[in-house]
Amino acid sequence: MSRKLKTIPIEMEDVSFIFNGNLDEFYFVTRNCFCVQCKNAYQSTITSYKIFLNQLYDIELEGSCLDCGHRMGRYLETGENKKTAKNAEAVWKTHKTLKELK
Repeated sequence: MSRKLKTIPIEMEDVSFIFNGNLDEFYFVTRNCFCVQCKNAYQSTITSYKIFLNQLYDIELEGSCLDCGHRMGRYLETGENKKTAKNAEAVWKTHKTLKELK
């Protein structure tokens, strides 16, 4: 039985902060996704995606395949890298603080 991690929605501004302004890796990942419908060896592009940060400080994308429109997701392990994990943690804690202020 799998457990779903807690997630918060984030914006591209947050992603840019997490990656220290260098979005090359992020855009590389969005262009190299696996679509179960197309089955083209990680050559699909995810579009119309929503961005989430989970409690492990990893980024999750939920969107659709550019070629066929099938739903797809992508997972970026930003929590594994010390630099991105530190920034992702800051985004997570800021979001939590802002939520408490409401």
